[in-house]
Amino acid sequence: MASFIYETHMHTSQASACGKSPGKDYIQKYIDAGYSGIIITDHFFRGNCGINRNLPWEQRVHLFCQGYEDAKEAGYKANFPVFFGWEEYYDGDEYLIYGIDEKWMLKHPEMENWTRLEQYQQVHLAGGCVVQAHPFRERDYIKTIHLSTRCVDAVEGVNSDNSPECNGLAVRYAKMLGLPITGGSDNHCADTMRFEKLSGVVFETPLRDIHDYVSAILNRKPFKVHAQPENMIWREDAEIHTPVKIHGENDSIIQGDIKRFLRNGEF
Repeated sequence: MASFIYETHMHTSQASACGKSPGKDYIQKYIDAGYSGIIITDHFFRGNCGINRNLPWEQRVHLFCQGYEDAKEAGYKANFPVFFGWEEYYDGDEYLIYGIDEKWMLKHPEMENWTRLEQYQQVHLAGGCVVQAHPFRERDYIKTIHLSTRCVDAVEGVNSDNSPECNGLAVRYAKMLGLPITGGSDNHCADTMRFEKLSGVVFETPLRDIHDYVSAILNRKPFKVHAQPENMIWREDAEIHTPVKIHGENDSIIQGDIKRFLRNGEF
């Protein structure tokens, strides 16, 4: 049976401050790795974005989309699909947004001030979806792990920039929530890509556009995660060293024990 692998999480140097490669440099690398397409998800303005925040909104949005446009042009020449998304930041927690384009963004400057709940509502109204990225990531800059249980459509279970332990926790968390599980490489550099480390999602038929991906998530259509097996395993004794806050209905904080939830689905 044919399989089509797509990268769902990656950054370019044109828009992400942490990006090391322009969009066009990724195309041949992903073709060589056997992928069928990629989704550019640069850091948006509240996150590690490389765009000057003092510029007018329209100029900022145009500049933000340059990494995607660069990759799309190179992809078109190679008959390799490139889709658009972005990664939004809140309080250490980040979200991958799919299904909205530059034209829509230009009309909605208020989006850079959305709350988590507003983001979820407005992205849905625009025909998109929200995926919580690397929910159990532990870094010095992340003082609290924020888990959004009601304002997301899926969970990035596997992130190539996370440890297998963190990924296993995310996979288990998504399963206990009953949400689709995605995978992504969180790729920042074309020159240092290691094919065996890459992640993504796998479909039996090719995606025609980003809306096919959104539809697969929202309608729970079947797809698999492309990842090393060790990244899909939850260990009950896995440690969580960072304090956890659980967000429930309307993004309100709820009292609960994340370890208990991972064991039996009850907070």
